[in-house]
Amino acid sequence: MNKRKPTTDKRGNAMLAVLVIASAGGIVMSAILSHSLTERKINSRHELRLIAKNASEAVSEYGFAQLRDRFEKQTNFAADALSPSSPDALAMPASTLFGPQLDYAKSEIIGGVIPGAASTLAYINPAHPANEFDPLRGQKVYSRNIALYAKATVNDPRGGPDITSYTTQQLSVRDAPLFAHAIFYNLDLEVSPGPKMEIHGPVHTNGDLYVQGISGVDFYYPVSTAKDMLYGWATSVSAAQGSGGESLQRGHVKFKNRNGNLVTIKVNDTTFRDSTMTDWRTYASNTWHGNLLTWEHGIENYKPVAFPDYEPDDLATSTYDPVNSGHALIEPPLPSSDPDYNAEVEAQKMSNKAGLYFKWDVHTRTVTAYDGPGGNEIDIAHLIEADPSDITVRDDSDSVDSDYLIKIKTNAMYDHRRNQYIDILEFNVGKLDQLIEIPDYTTSRGYLGTDDATDFAAFYDPATEWNGIVYFETTTTSTDATEIARLHYSGIRLWGGETDETGQGVPSRGADPGMTFATNNALYVKGHFNADGHLDSTSSANNSAIVPEVGEVPVALFADSISILSGSWSDAASSSSSSTKKPGASSTEVAAAIVSGLIPTDARTPGNPTGNGRSSGGVHNFPRFLESWSGDDLYIRGSLVCLYESETDNSPWRIDYYSPPGRKWGFSKLFLEGTYPPGTPLLRTYRRVEFTDLSEAEYNAAITALPWSSLGGTTPPSI
Repeated sequence: MNKRKPTTDKRGNAMLAVLVIASAGGIVMSAILSHSLTERKINSRHELRLIAKNASEAVSEYGFAQLRDRFEKQTNFAADALSPSSPDALAMPASTLFGPQLDYAKSEIIGGVIPGAASTLAYINPAHPANEFDPLRGQKVYSRNIALYAKATVNDPRGGPDITSYTTQQLSVRDAPLFAHAIFYNLDLEVSPGPKMEIHGPVHTNGDLYVQGISGVDFYYPVSTAKDMLYGWATSVSAAQGSGGESLQRGHVKFKNRNGNLVTIKVNDTTFRDSTMTDWRTYASNTWHGNLLTWEHGIENYKPVAFPDYEPDDLATSTYDPVNSGHALIEPPLPSSDPDYNAEVEAQKMSNKAGLYFKWDVHTRTVTAYDGPGGNEIDIAHLIEADPSDITVRDDSDSVDSDYLIKIKTNAMYDHRRNQYIDILEFNVGKLDQLIEIPDYTTSRGYLGTDDATDFAAFYDPATEWNGIVYFETTTTSTDATEIARLHYSGIRLWGGETDETGQGVPSRGADPGMTFATNNALYVKGHFNADGHLDSTSSANNSAIVPEVGEVPVALFADSISILSGSWSDAASSSSSSTKKPGASSTEVAAAIVSGLIPTDARTPGNPTGNGRSSGGVHNFPRFLESWSGDDLYIRGSLVCLYESETDNSPWRIDYYSPPGRKWGFSKLFLEGTYPPGTPLLRTYRRVEFTDLSEAEYNAAITALPWSSLGGTTPPSI
């Protein structure tokens, strides 16, 4: 009998192994699938967090755009102007701007407290790394920060909890005094001097910056342009290149780098680095480290609040149509009924700031004075020197009684740039100095107004009514075209401003020292002004182009155009004859900011519909001249500002009627150190600072602390 041997069931073992392996594989696959789903969920949640973060930043940016728009149009606000119940409260952008995940109802933008206008200047330290590319570094500005708080909530399409991102950021609103710049242009700035030119102060233009020089130009402070920096002429019209058909100037043009070294834009005689480079932004940043900035670095227009941007003439139209908005700064007040009335613009006009307001009617040849625009009339009949009643009689006498404040002289001088005899109103600044600082009621010409202090309307008290700002409106009551035209060949001339001469000087009284003189007319300045005439060369420690004299006060001159006449100027020697062109000048010193207009290069004007074929003259010819200055110097210690095109004196620049002075022009240390003339306009700029991601608790604490919060509130905590 055969016995069967017990054997192992191989097939069963194999099946068991397969089952074990399959089970293990299933577990692994389950784990892999579970991990994959978890990763997918994590990635999805992370994506939602990014969406929420980007949305909160977008909401914050929208809030900034709204807030900036408000500050562009308005000077000041109440502290709670951004509270939810205020008409100025910030609004959310339209829901259609976001994707479907955003929970619009749970998202918000909230503005914080708006501080009052700063009363002290803050210094923007150029040594701080965060300020390297700040165009205002090295300047003093009035600054205030407004916080914005934004949150954005997104829904999880998988049904998970919502995700909310919280952020805060501050808008720094910075008001820089206009005279914080050595040179400020609202139009194209052209620099093309013959002799070597050094500019020791900040420079900015809202237009293009055109640079070149025969012997070179050195910029020692930051330079910025809201457009491009370009080498060469501003036009391809040969007649308007310099004095006409001039060749390109091939000297070095240098800007400082962070190490204080001057670095040129010149590679060789045919290659100059400028904004036409494809990598200009990077090249300029790495070469001059923030000392030369253009629109590619984020530079924007600087202008007074509520003033529209200047726009040059549109050559595509048949008429001359620039948007010459800056000219309003020197124009008389508009009545509220005028269709062009804008309360914010009116508040910044020099005419509306004036504490002493004069009106000259060129038709009746009368001058009236008021204690402000629309104020009480002040009697000044005793301060006006009589002149011939026959307006056909030329009064070119050079002698003026220093005991009078005003004298009107018909056809007093011939201006070879304007090609006209000019009716001149002589204004004795030295006499005004006496009337304001030491009024004498014991003499007939020792005071403004009446000598009766009980006559409140006619009595002018400098101690309480003088604010340092004088405005001179030139107008006409005539409807005759010929008489109206007299406005365009009239001008106001300041004299008597030499500070070390008896009976001369510049008035300064009260808490706001110095004087600002503004007019809508052409302005002539004769002789040393706000200066003693003792000239120290630019190599001296007392450099007259920069260093103020002992006791010097800040002064600003605003006008449609400004011409500098030396102390040697003689009306009697001027005439329409070409032989009287270029009378001899003498070295002169002026300590004042100059705010004036110009005629743009190759501009169309009413008389030149296709272009005048003339250069603007460049910044080196910005103050106008009528004399031969050969061998004589003009020291200007102040700031050069061009905000508008000239409208009253719209004569284009030429070179045939004068020889330029030795230009010893500098940025006054008074302005550099933050002491400015009364009523100095402010230029508003903006900067984003202090961006921070917040936790929910930090966000809620900040919102709760707002003064208008229903949960209490004082001042938002520092995050």
